[in-house]
Amino acid sequence: MSPSPHFWRPPALPFFEGRRATGSLSCYAPHTHDSFSIGVVDGGHSIFTLADRSEPIFPGDVILVRAGDVHSCNPADLQRWSYRMFHLDSSWLADLLAQTPDTCALLAGMPSQVVRSPEALQWLDRMTHTLEHGHTDLEREVIRCLQHVMRACADACPPAQASDVPEDDGLQRAHDFLLAHCRDRVSLATLAELAGTSRYQLIRQFRRRFGLPPHALQLDMKIRQARTLLQQGASTVHTALDTGFADQSHFHRAFKSRVAATPLQYRRA
Repeated sequence: MSPSPHFWRPPALPFFEGRRATGSLSCYAPHTHDSFSIGVVDGGHSIFTLADRSEPIFPGDVILVRAGDVHSCNPADLQRWSYRMFHLDSSWLADLLAQTPDTCALLAGMPSQVVRSPEALQWLDRMTHTLEHGHTDLEREVIRCLQHVMRACADACPPAQASDVPEDDGLQRAHDFLLAHCRDRVSLATLAELAGTSRYQLIRQFRRRFGLPPHALQLDMKIRQARTLLQQGASTVHTALDTGFADQSHFHRAFKSRVAATPLQYRRA
């Protein structure tokens, strides 16, 4: 059994959530976040999987994950590992970086990837110390650390390649419909009609474009909404019902496999 993770959700930082896991054996199902996420490996090593590629990660490695990118990090050879993860509201982060000329374009050009930057690691360690021990101006210090982290990561990694997704995009329409109705039963036929393709092609194209087939992506969307409700203080029972889970045990399993914490642990953080 893995020790329970520790979460940071300071009231002064509504745009921020952090967690520390020590000696963890928890395994994640492929999942996404609404936020831009920054992780750092503290001990042991694991496998970072992004879409259809995987690579080992080791102590000191910094991991960047853009909002919506399907990924997972799991312990290698079922050995315990330790890590920190910081989730930042994407709109807030974009606004923050837009305030200065040298950072205004960083987020758009920052792909999900592993970054090896001693400078970024130093600033993440400083931010963690601030969270653990307090600061007279917590928000200002965390913002300062994040600005330095993003600059250091940008210096250490190549920019993202431009995407050539067409504007009239049936797959995106189907994706957006699924997000808006993820608490309901949504048939493949409905999504295929919105996308202008067959049900078989829809499954293949969804997996290639979004990293998961429609059913798995819908489940992931429901868990993302459940996290928000639990952060707001909703009970686990009402959260399960409000996100379309009729079975509490199904909700518990689906949540833990994507968050590496039970709904109750997450709510109490």
